[in-house]
Amino acid sequence: MVRKGMTRLFHYFNIGADSIAAGSALVAAYFLRFSGWPIPVLHDPPAVKIYVHVVPVVILVVLICYQYAGLYLQRRGISGVDEFSRIVRATTVAFFIIIGLTYFSSRVAYSRVVLIYAWIFSIVLVTGMRNFLRRMQVILRRRGVGISRLVLVGLTQTSKTVADQIKRYPGLGYRLIGVVSEKEKHPKVFEKLPVLGSMSKLPKIIKKENIAEVIFALPAQAYADLEKQVMRVEETGAEFKIVSDLFGIITNPMSIDQIYGIPVFALKESPLSRMTSRIAKRSLDLVFTIPGLIVLSPVFIILALSVKLSSPGPVFFKQERVGRGNTPFMVLKFRSMRTGAEKETGPVWATKGDSRTTRIGAFMRRTSLDELPQLFNILKGEMSLVGPRPERPHFVDQFKTMIPRYLERHKVKAGLTGWAQVHGLRGDTPIEERIKYDLWYVENWSLVLDIKILIRTALEVFHHKDAY
Repeated sequence: MVRKGMTRLFHYFNIGADSIAAGSALVAAYFLRFSGWPIPVLHDPPAVKIYVHVVPVVILVVLICYQYAGLYLQRRGISGVDEFSRIVRATTVAFFIIIGLTYFSSRVAYSRVVLIYAWIFSIVLVTGMRNFLRRMQVILRRRGVGISRLVLVGLTQTSKTVADQIKRYPGLGYRLIGVVSEKEKHPKVFEKLPVLGSMSKLPKIIKKENIAEVIFALPAQAYADLEKQVMRVEETGAEFKIVSDLFGIITNPMSIDQIYGIPVFALKESPLSRMTSRIAKRSLDLVFTIPGLIVLSPVFIILALSVKLSSPGPVFFKQERVGRGNTPFMVLKFRSMRTGAEKETGPVWATKGDSRTTRIGAFMRRTSLDELPQLFNILKGEMSLVGPRPERPHFVDQFKTMIPRYLERHKVKAGLTGWAQVHGLRGDTPIEERIKYDLWYVENWSLVLDIKILIRTALEVFHHKDAY
């Protein structure tokens, strides 16, 4: 009850904050416009009350647009970048509507400049106030206020990934009590989490542990029993969510057809299969890469000197990787290991505390600075800023026979960063989970998604605990 009360309270806080922001934005825009800066005023300004009178209309239109944009849905874990994108789109639509409404006003000619200023101020104020409320909610959750007691159902890799993310982001407001097995015979512990029992005892477990939310992360073969389990959870009053793991993962939006009344589902065409999309993505790469190489040139010099002085051998390290269309290319990196590190072992992945890594190399790998020379690969068109990380041919040959749909990640160029990496899946993390995120990216690509990943990469570059 406390959790739902806190959620409802912050819902009302968001609505109130958005209302204050939209109204204040219009009034602030009026005073900026008619202050004479930066655009001179060539006639007497209208009375401020004329604009104050339309504040309720502005607030109403903004709130309706925010409602339709899903900005009042309670979503845990939605990133600030995602929310900002929605705020911009919804506010833009709202002010187009407001401009249209004021156009038909016969009594007053409202300044278009004021409305443009108000649009900008609304975005800034709403974003700032929502960030403040988000931080307050995270602080309260970390102190145990508004926490949801949660169990995961399914002893699967998907459960492990969900558990890792919950532990990584305590501000989500979950207290993970344990996991429930889909089988009657089960271990007592799964990935350091207590196994509370089997799925047949799920309602009892929910009542005993006072569980508020259940997340199903079942293996594909166990989904046949899902409907019955969901009904049993509903009877307890707990909420439930389902993590898709069916057929490995199908994340692409589905196209729906019919064969004489029988629904038929098929995967839609990948966005990057279109030439216009590839041109747009390539343009984004060049817009960021060329200035990036210029700005980062002092960093390149410092890192090159550090590598050269730290151990004998070349500054740069070249290695064959597989890119778009299964085409091999030579990836360029700052050398982070001793020369000839794989002479005796052959191709192996780096692990935590890898003895082959130099001191400066360990720092570069932890902060991803060793990847910076790949900007030259991007400039040549062999890679993109965002995409699945390129693998070595040795591992590609292994994974393509082990992991369903593995080669579909090669429908796009390999990337300097990617959707899997910004979700903490890098280094010595399960390749199966990384592939799921790679496939989701391939099937849901957009320029906005690329920009979002680049921003998240910049913000999280020093927080990759799995990079070594």
